[in-house]
Amino acid sequence: MNIHFIEYWAAVRLLLDGANPYSPADLLARQQRLGWTDTAPLVMWNPPWTMAFTLPFGLVSYETGHFLWFLLNTLLIFVGAHVLERIYGRDGQKSRAWLAALVFAPTYLVLLLGQIGPLVLFGVIGFLFFIKKRAWVLSGASLVLVSIKPHLLYLLWFALLLWMWRGRRWQVALGLASAGVIGALIPVIFDSAIYSQYLQLFSASGMVRPSDWATPSLGIALGRFFDISQISLRWAPALMGVIWFIWYWARHAETWDWVDQLPLVLLVSLVTTGFAWTYDQIVLLPAVIQASAWSARDEIKPRRNILIAMFVALSVAVLILKLRFQNDFLYFWLAPAYLIFYLHLRQQVSASRAAKKTGDMSAI
Repeated sequence: MNIHFIEYWAAVRLLLDGANPYSPADLLARQQRLGWTDTAPLVMWNPPWTMAFTLPFGLVSYETGHFLWFLLNTLLIFVGAHVLERIYGRDGQKSRAWLAALVFAPTYLVLLLGQIGPLVLFGVIGFLFFIKKRAWVLSGASLVLVSIKPHLLYLLWFALLLWMWRGRRWQVALGLASAGVIGALIPVIFDSAIYSQYLQLFSASGMVRPSDWATPSLGIALGRFFDISQISLRWAPALMGVIWFIWYWARHAETWDWVDQLPLVLLVSLVTTGFAWTYDQIVLLPAVIQASAWSARDEIKPRRNILIAMFVALSVAVLILKLRFQNDFLYFWLAPAYLIFYLHLRQQVSASRAAKKTGDMSAI
């Protein structure tokens, strides 16, 4: 399958040829030469600086680029899982990060469709990795990859702003701004009008815009359930997400730890954002690896095995259902299911820590 690569490759080829990479007509013509049979082109709606990362794949043939894209995305996921294991695991703990990534349903969805989510994921992982090492500039620079889909993890940006302001960590902002400017200027070298062309795309006649798509989000599901079609309802859950985060930040600001808190922020963002697909859920891999590390340390083996079996069963069920029901909107419940699963496990971990602390105090 890997159908989304055609949109990235065609856009880059148009850019390199001095044409408009956001022109629907030019994209359709270029994609039809590659065997695209739809009457509408597959448009890359990501902002222009995305091409700073996809540009190398347009320097080679479509077939070669297609293979390299799949290889890169696979490496980003599984190397990323290994890095996350180093962040969340303990020395001597049995490795299971690759297995957790392997049974995570979005891994297959994003690889089969060739979507750009693994780059966003790697930006999140890079941020965590450099934050843990207190390499502030590099941690900020990593977030440029997250800006490829800025709406997806909107609470991350909100948390980052509050954290930088509170701790006066302007080196992170410097890293983000510096890398952002470089990324933004690279496509301008080939097309000085690329940003105006991108904005014109949203007003092009006859185009089905992202705001018209029925994505598997809570806002769209609520609209369908109550038969309400207002666009604003799509983003209503995001407002609730912001309110939740303000409350959460007020409780944890003084002891904020990105390694511990970011997975929950990612989950709430995905559940409440107004625009996300099931393959975008690959960015939840840090939460999956953190949960995997928690379960590996669970001394109650039957409970641990039950939780693992439930996670595997959920992933298998999603993949089987996808073979029969491909309409992505039908899976609006999946991100909330991951959140509920994570919160349950997090509560168990907190209760276990509290019990151990009480036991230690009793021993004293």
